[in-house]
Amino acid sequence: PKYININRILGAMTFLISFIVYFDTMAPSVSYWDCGEFIAVSYTLGVPHPPGSPLFLLLGRIASMLPISEDIAFRVNLLSPLASAFSVLFLYFIIVQLVNHWRGKIETNTDALIVFGAGLVGSLTFAFTDSHWFNAVEAEVYAFSTFFTAIVVWLALLWSEKADEKGNERYILIIAYMIGLATGLHLLNLLTIPFVALIIYFKKFKFINI
Repeated sequence: PKYININRILGAMTFLISFIVYFDTMAPSVSYWDCGEFIAVSYTLGVPHPPGSPLFLLLGRIASMLPISEDIAFRVNLLSPLASAFSVLFLYFIIVQLVNHWRGKIETNTDALIVFGAGLVGSLTFAFTDSHWFNAVEAEVYAFSTFFTAIVVWLALLWSEKADEKGNERYILIIAYMIGLATGLHLLNLLTIPFVALIIYFKKFKFINI
């Protein structure tokens, strides 16, 4: 329990650090490329360029109605720092799960330092990479797409830990649901399907080396 609480606190720290930085560096209004289009069609519930992003438009419409700024673009822009910070949070948990799987369960303070340290370094390094930070500060679909990719990978790893328990199918169902939602943002999330399929295959079927 002690290590579980530490894990959650450190995860919350990665979220807060990344969100504060993203919010502080967020575009104050319209950025002159696709962002202006997404802000306009979110506010009017219009039609963006193909293939479309209906989920983003619905979320953007809700954000545009928040009474937090006179600038509608500022309101819609807020979605990206929030989604990107959650992406960093889930990346932290993904790294912790992977290192735990590789090294075994945490039993000593040294184990905790290695596992949680790896999660912190990896997630915060990713948080301030050029591409992720760039997409985290303006109204674009990539921030949300990264968030859905991260949550699908985290859920797949969580399922692999509980695959032998009763009711484990609910994790597969929520993964399928998340992938379905993500296609309403960007098709990037389809890349998680082979990953999920391989996790299920190697967990449920014996691998024979020929």
